[in-house]
Amino acid sequence: MMTSRERVLTALDHREPDRVPVDVGSMPVSGICAGAYPRVVEALGLPAREVRIIDVPQQLAAIDADVLRALGGDCIGITTNDPEPPSAPADDGEYESYRDVWGALRRRPHGGFYFDLAESPLHEPTPEALAAYAWPDPDDPRRYTGLREQVRLLRETTPYAIVGRPDFGSDILGTFQHTRGYTESLLDLAADPDFAAAYFERVTDMAVRAWTRFLAEVGDLIDVAATFDDLGMQDRPLMSVKMYRRLLKDRHARVFETIRRHTGAHILFHSDGAVVDFLPDLIEIGVQVLNPVQVSSNGLEDTAALKRRFGKELSFWGAACDSQVVLSRGTPEEVRAETERRIQDLAPGGGFVCASVHNVQSDVPPANVLSMFRAARDFGTYPVRPPNGGPT
Repeated sequence: MMTSRERVLTALDHREPDRVPVDVGSMPVSGICAGAYPRVVEALGLPAREVRIIDVPQQLAAIDADVLRALGGDCIGITTNDPEPPSAPADDGEYESYRDVWGALRRRPHGGFYFDLAESPLHEPTPEALAAYAWPDPDDPRRYTGLREQVRLLRETTPYAIVGRPDFGSDILGTFQHTRGYTESLLDLAADPDFAAAYFERVTDMAVRAWTRFLAEVGDLIDVAATFDDLGMQDRPLMSVKMYRRLLKDRHARVFETIRRHTGAHILFHSDGAVVDFLPDLIEIGVQVLNPVQVSSNGLEDTAALKRRFGKELSFWGAACDSQVVLSRGTPEEVRAETERRIQDLAPGGGFVCASVHNVQSDVPPANVLSMFRAARDFGTYPVRPPNGGPT
């Protein structure tokens, strides 16, 4: 039997391991939200425990070692330290709120699930505003203190594939939306592309510096380098391919080239939504793994066709079950059938890591979560046959 690390690396090399590898929470896009986590723990028959929050805006739970084992996980995540963790949210009786490292105001209503963006700090699209803005420092040595020893210990004492990322990793468009505002940033892309480009240069420089420092510490110890930037909506891309090539492609390429210079880890790119139009460009500039394969978005519904078209160049990480309808509202039997279908479509020949399509949300029934991961175990043993017995 392979170790988890061997299993993941074999799959990402487009070879068939002993079974389809599984990810539970190695990234802030493959985890379980705090509202669902205690119910999953209870459904597994494990002792109750205090939920540790590892991502405040999304309210993501830390995946404990016994839960990771019980769900069949093969991956573990690592990122840089937060030198100045946010203080406890203020409470005005209606909302809890805090300012994040970018200076943005985040709020959560009482009874709400997330700390949503309420106010962006960059109000004017001018060079003066960029110069005056208080940019976080990716070179702060506190971010990297003890990191190598931490990752070395994980590598020596656990069997898991290690998924690594710095906190300022590549989210070039996403950071623009966050600090400028979603509406304003989209208007800037079309109406003031010079300002958008100037902003992107600043964030790209931060990403390059952060990856350089991060990989100087752990580049020889991680197996997957996780990068992020959401380029898609549910039914269409956030921008045209032409605009992507003009404003973002070369900047993403600089980040990926930095990663390639400092590590042999596989480059994973996370983008939600309808991103199929960008895949040839992303492959060209070095992306090797696509996450999360949002199967409910346009162009990604037919995962068998996606595998036929891009399966030689890309591995697929995610896709286990339609999270918007089946996982959240379906029966355990429907979740099991959906997960079996995605495994049959994407696993033959390797190149597939099974994970939820983004995080398991707080309202997902625990029986459905267990059904998804048990289906990965039951249907993921190689050789996996494609639908209708077709060729692998």
